[in-house]
Amino acid sequence: MRVGLCAALVLAAAVLLAGCGREIARENEQLRTQVSTMQKENQELKGQVASLKGDLDATKKRVGTLTQEKQELEEKIKLIEARAAVKPGTKPPLKPRK
Repeated sequence: MRVGLCAALVLAAAVLLAGCGREIARENEQLRTQVSTMQKENQELKGQVASLKGDLDATKKRVGTLTQEKQELEEKIKLIEARAAVKPGTKPPLKPRK
């Protein structure tokens, strides 16, 4: 009787494990697919980050150049205003509207 009970338990366990094995294999395949997809997305995102960093560096450089140009133009305006103020009989330049 014990042998029959043990055999039945072993058979039941084998049937359950066989069904679980298929589920586990299917789940593993799904997980592999997800990992592959995420790795591809990760590579794409790394490329986008590199591109954005390049854009940021270029923008910072452009802002620096424009700031320098602005300062030079402001100095020229001050020089022109000073020269105009020295000449008698000339009207002072109009201040630009903001």
